[in-house]
Amino acid sequence: QRSFASAGARALEKGRKMTGTGEKMSRTSKRMMIVGGIAGALMAAAATVNEASAGGGGKPGSQLSVYDVPLGKKMPNVVPCFIEVSRGSRNKYEWDNEQGFLKLDRVLHSAVFYPHNYGFFPQTLCGDGDPLDVLVMGDLPLVPGSLVDVRPIAYMVMEDEKGMDEKVLAVVAKDPHYVEMQTLRDVPEHVLMEIAHFFETYKALEKKKWVKVGGWKGTEDTKKLIEDTHDMYLQEKSKGPIEYAGN
Repeated sequence: QRSFASAGARALEKGRKMTGTGEKMSRTSKRMMIVGGIAGALMAAAATVNEASAGGGGKPGSQLSVYDVPLGKKMPNVVPCFIEVSRGSRNKYEWDNEQGFLKLDRVLHSAVFYPHNYGFFPQTLCGDGDPLDVLVMGDLPLVPGSLVDVRPIAYMVMEDEKGMDEKVLAVVAKDPHYVEMQTLRDVPEHVLMEIAHFFETYKALEKKKWVKVGGWKGTEDTKKLIEDTHDMYLQEKSKGPIEYAGN
């Protein structure tokens, strides 16, 4: 954690030097630091440097959004995931891109909880107008607002009232307990059934909401889904700012 914090501090200092030592961070950068913890500090640092490179002024196009975090050179084998909900929680947090905060969307209406950590892949766009959702298996709950490198294993076909809403199942890339989990065949059948049952029931008591759960697709299909949703993101981004359904 110290090394990440130091990296954020160094980047912020670089941004200040580029804009002038007397200039303060933008309001958005401060929000990122307060809400996102270490991940927020790093994104705030990047935003500050980006603003400086663009000549300052806090223009919207110069600030880094969580949705625009680079996927890295190892994509689609290893992909950064932004965590919104810790496993075992009934609180459904969502990233509010306009405010720059993680925001409580709702407490689940049914007596269920998220069986695994939950978030999304940046730089992706699905049929429901939001980034590609991810369930992340790991030994411990992950902190909402953190960025975690994960290995995609499979995805579940799903549709809700907003459109196609596939759910990727992944593992923490640096968790030694999941090194041998490489494909869909390595996932216990009961884990897959539990995930499907959760999504079949978690909106059951909410008005005007519904879910249809389909089958599971393998690792290669999952990597293609990530690439396809990334291409969709790039296409829409080339036309201008993306209007996400969640905002």
